[in-house]
Amino acid sequence: MRRINIKKTVSVIFASLFVFASYAGEYKVVKEHELSSGTFTEYRLKNNIPVYINTEVPNQVDAIYLIVKGGTMCLKPNQSGLESSLFEMMTFGSEKYSYEIIQAMKYLYQSSIGHYSLYSGSVYTLSCINYYLDQMLPVYLDGFMRPSFNEKQFSLMKEQQLQNITSSKNDPQSILFAAIYKQLYKNSPLLTSSSVKEESYKNITIENMKKHHKKILDASRIQIVAVGKFDPDSFLKQLDETVGTLKSSKFKEIAQVEKKLNIGNQKVVMNHKDAKGSEIAVRVFQSPSVLSEDYVTGQIVSDIFSTTMFNIIREKYGACYTPASQIDSSFNPIGIDYGMKVSDMENFEKYFEECVQLMLDGKVISSVNAEEVVYDTIENVLEGYKNSYITKKYTSQSTSSGIASRVSASILQFGDLTTADKIPGRALKVTSDDVLRVFKKYWVDSKSQWFIMKGEN
Repeated sequence: MRRINIKKTVSVIFASLFVFASYAGEYKVVKEHELSSGTFTEYRLKNNIPVYINTEVPNQVDAIYLIVKGGTMCLKPNQSGLESSLFEMMTFGSEKYSYEIIQAMKYLYQSSIGHYSLYSGSVYTLSCINYYLDQMLPVYLDGFMRPSFNEKQFSLMKEQQLQNITSSKNDPQSILFAAIYKQLYKNSPLLTSSSVKEESYKNITIENMKKHHKKILDASRIQIVAVGKFDPDSFLKQLDETVGTLKSSKFKEIAQVEKKLNIGNQKVVMNHKDAKGSEIAVRVFQSPSVLSEDYVTGQIVSDIFSTTMFNIIREKYGACYTPASQIDSSFNPIGIDYGMKVSDMENFEKYFEECVQLMLDGKVISSVNAEEVVYDTIENVLEGYKNSYITKKYTSQSTSSGIASRVSASILQFGDLTTADKIPGRALKVTSDDVLRVFKKYWVDSKSQWFIMKGEN
C-alpha cells in the first residue's frame, strides 16, 4: 500500500489556499450597474477590457457574450459577410480543439457556441449549464483567439453561402428588398450587409478572414457580458490569461449620425415570373432613429398601424394576405409599410390611404364581420399596445442568454449597459397625441416611395 505523506499534503493544501486568497482580491469592482434584470458588476482585465458580470439569476445556465465593436459599418459592400463568416469559423475549430471534438463536447455538456453580426459590432456567444463552464470556457475562448480555419469546414460554409445567394437571386421578395436597400443606403455604411452577397462572395477567403481576425483582436474593441452562477474571480482569471493578453490599438467607432435616406420620386415596378399570384407592395420612408426620442412611440405606432392595415386591407377588402408596418432599429432606419401576397394590386394603394386617414382621425377598427365594421379610438386601445410592447421587451429577461443579449445590444447601439433597459419604461409615457404626432411626422409628412414586385404577364 502506498503511504501518504500527511505533512507534505497539508503543506500543498495550505499553499493552494494562500494562492487563491492572494488572488481573490485582485479584481476590484469598478462600478455597479442597476438594471431591471439585476445588478451588473463591472471589472477590468489587465488590458482594460471591461467585463460586466451578473450572478443574480434564477437558473443554472451561464451565458457569456463577447462583444467586438465595429461591425459591418467598418467594411465595404464588397466585404459583406466577411465578419460573420469569420465568427462562424470560430465555432468550427481552434488550434487546441478540432471541429469533431467541439461538436462532441457541445453535445456532452449540453452547450452551444454561436455568434451574430450587426451594423455596429459582432457578438460571440457561449451558453452552458453552470456545472460545465470550466470545460466549455477554454473551448470558447480558444475559438475566438486561435480559430483553425479548417479547409473542410470552410468549403462547406462557402457551399452554403452560394446556395443562399442562388436562392435569393430567384426569390422575388429577396430581389425586391435588395433593390430597396441598395437604393436607399447608397453611399452609406449601412449598405454593407452582415450576410454574404453575390458581389462579396469571392472575397470570403481564408486569407481575408485571417487579416480581419488580426484587426478584431484589439482590446479597445472588446467588452464582455457574463450572466450566470459562476465564481467571478475564477472566471476573470481565465479571461485574463486569454483575451486579457490582447493589445489595444485605440479603435475609433464610426459616428452614428442620422442621414437622409436616398428616397426617389418615382414608383419602382419590378417583374418576376415567380411573383405571379403573390405580388408584393412596399412603401418606404425615413423612420425615427434608435437614438431619437420618437423611437419608442414609432414602434408603438407601427404596431397600431399594422392592426389597422390588417383589418382594412385584408379583413375588409381581402386584397392582401399579410399587410403590416414596421420600422428598423438602427441609427439610420428605414420604415416599411408592406403587403405580401397581394391579390388586388390595382386598389392596394387606395386601401392603404384609407388606413392612413383612419389613423389621422385617431381611430382604429376593433372588429370586422359580415354585417359591420366596428370602430374604436386610438386613445381607448393605446394602453394595450403599450403593455404589449413592454411585455415583448421584457420577455427575454427570464433567461441568462436573454439578459446577456439585451445588455450586449445596449452596448452596441448606445455605448452603455443601461439605455436599452430604460426604453420600455418610456412606453408608459406615450400618449395618443404622441402617436398621432409621430405617425404624421414620419408616415405621412416624410418623403416616401413605393416599390412593387409583380408577376410577369
